[in-house]
Amino acid sequence: MESFKDFGRSAQRRHERSERGRRRSPDESTGAEAEYLRSLVDSRNEVTVVLESGERLAGRVRYYDREFLSIKLADRGLNVLLKKSSVLSISEE
Repeated sequence: MESFKDFGRSAQRRHERSERGRRRSPDESTGAEAEYLRSLVDSRNEVTVVLESGERLAGRVRYYDREFLSIKLADRGLNVLLKKSSVLSISEE
């Protein structure tokens, strides 16, 4: 049976192996995603954001960073902070 200390070491090795071969997404390395989101913030155009859950949100992109984006909802006037990993697509109206 594996001791707790040995379990921790083997988990650390698995993590290091998985990170070793990890590549950055093309959007991160080219800056295309940031450029597109910056253009949406600057233009203040209405967008539709489709989430993994299938929910659609209409509004304007107010802010973004590496992990999140903020949308001001058109119909409710609320600001919503979304994790980028939960977003399937963004389309301009």
